[in-house]
Amino acid sequence: MSDVIKLLPDSVANQIAAGEVVQRPASAVKELLENCLDAGATDIRLLIKDGGSTLIQVIDNGRGMSETDARMCWERHATSKISRAQDLFSLNTYGFRGEALASIAAVAQVEMKTRREQDDAAIFIRIEGSTVLEQSLTAAPVGTSIAVRNLFYNIPARRNFLKSISVETRHILEEFQRQSLAHPQIAFSMFNQGSEVYDLKPGTLKQRIADVLSGKKADDLLYVNEDTELVQITGYVGAPSAVRKTRGEQYLYVNGRFIRSPYFQHAIQAAYDGLTEEGCYPLFCLFIHLDPAKVDVNVHPTKTEVKFEDEKHIYNIIKAAVRKVLGQFVVQPDLDVFGGMGGLEDFLSSSAPIHRTQQGFQEFQQPQTQTRYNPFEEGYSRPQNQDWQKILGSIEQTGSITTGSKGIPEEESLLPTSSEWKVESVFSLLSGYLVAKINGALILVDKRAAHVKLLYEDFLKGLRQQGGHCQQLLFPITVELNQAWLHTALDLMDDFKSLGFDVSHFGGNTLMISGIPAELQRGNESRVLESLLEDYLQTQGDMKLNRHESLALSMARQAAVSADSYMNSQEAEQLIIRLFYLQENQWSPDAKPVWIKFGDELLFELFRKQKR
Repeated sequence: MSDVIKLLPDSVANQIAAGEVVQRPASAVKELLENCLDAGATDIRLLIKDGGSTLIQVIDNGRGMSETDARMCWERHATSKISRAQDLFSLNTYGFRGEALASIAAVAQVEMKTRREQDDAAIFIRIEGSTVLEQSLTAAPVGTSIAVRNLFYNIPARRNFLKSISVETRHILEEFQRQSLAHPQIAFSMFNQGSEVYDLKPGTLKQRIADVLSGKKADDLLYVNEDTELVQITGYVGAPSAVRKTRGEQYLYVNGRFIRSPYFQHAIQAAYDGLTEEGCYPLFCLFIHLDPAKVDVNVHPTKTEVKFEDEKHIYNIIKAAVRKVLGQFVVQPDLDVFGGMGGLEDFLSSSAPIHRTQQGFQEFQQPQTQTRYNPFEEGYSRPQNQDWQKILGSIEQTGSITTGSKGIPEEESLLPTSSEWKVESVFSLLSGYLVAKINGALILVDKRAAHVKLLYEDFLKGLRQQGGHCQQLLFPITVELNQAWLHTALDLMDDFKSLGFDVSHFGGNTLMISGIPAELQRGNESRVLESLLEDYLQTQGDMKLNRHESLALSMARQAAVSADSYMNSQEAEQLIIRLFYLQENQWSPDAKPVWIKFGDELLFELFRKQKR
């Protein structure tokens, strides 16, 4: 029997390795930018076309390479960063695996020019699919220029799995932002389709954050600086008033390397407990500095996942450092949310443990200082300024509907044997719920969820029919977005018009709003559009919704009334009747219950009685 095991050619091995290292154009951008930083560059330029699929070019003024190094760097496992295994525990560079350039060259057409200061001419190399086609001398300034063209040209299936140009461009922008934030002392510039996107001058970290994340005010950034024997924490966190509904503006670095760590992100989020609404995420750009021997970055080829020797203590220090800064920012009466913590030492000496479970992270809860509505308290009054007739619209019937059980899930049918059902009575429970009696059964309705559901169906219909209703503004307003958001907004421009927005690109990072959907209240239109983009990006990432469903849900959340808005009995009845007109009405698009039925079976079970 003949032998069956054979050694793969280097070109095939490199293509296999590229599947982990170069997952998309942004992955190649990350590796090339890190090489520039390792080369000591002080000026880095990035040029892209068609979301990086046609061209990615990175130009730096670093040390450059010799003729031998220029050829050797494209070989697999060839690196100047380490020479033995022990060097992995004292890394001061970003690259060290020697796989990135070889992986890129295996799946793209690459050209490189590089020159050292002591050399008279530069080295030019052209590679396609791991094969060196040309090597010669040329003229070029000191530094290195690498142009990656037609990424995945020799792997059509992989190229077909790339997302749209706008999505891939957004991922590249995010990677560029991460690297530029980590090195405010270095000049960064970026060009997309020949147009300048960023021109970042060397400066302070605070200025770099303001330049990269457009619209950030200096007052919204709180300086963090905590130095302990184990770790040093520096950087900035956002004020509680600057929170967002998405995690897009969260940057965490370890020894200058961007990482993804849900555990440490939870520590920062926990520091904001009691200061922000649920479902909101703070801005932060924090740098963790510790002994390289106490962290392992050789976990995954992308190097964004790392292991720590003592992550529980680092978790406590991060949380305490952020709380300390927030405690100095928040007014004195609200400091009780910190459990009376006076400083870092008090927190670290506390005995409250933190547990890590399969479901997430748990900790002992601190006393809450939120005040709750007390119906027996004098002087409490509900807002009376909601125009519910406008919000809910008009219906022909006010008390009964002939729909059978079409609008109710079969297993939850209110009257399986009847073709009519009637709202007999309705009243408010607490501030966010309605209780309706329908044919002897009690229905508990989440008021805001019901309104979101109704608006969702309306907006989804408008998107599919491209017929949103717009109310023009007397004076158009402008809103400035960061580059990642701008590309998303431009990609959704036609959908915005279908929703009822009159939006146009004003130039640069600015959009101009001339009209808004009729369902929205006037005022703070720019914040509504920003929130819509935030919520859209969140629903796109967290749920399996298509483009129109995600936009309709995001828009419905922005237009829906708050849970504590006042509603009289007739308005509540109209809301419930309109809700049950829908064919699918019990569950919201994000799989949350809109209403719950309290039937006789449940009541008998609750009171442990036998049904006669």
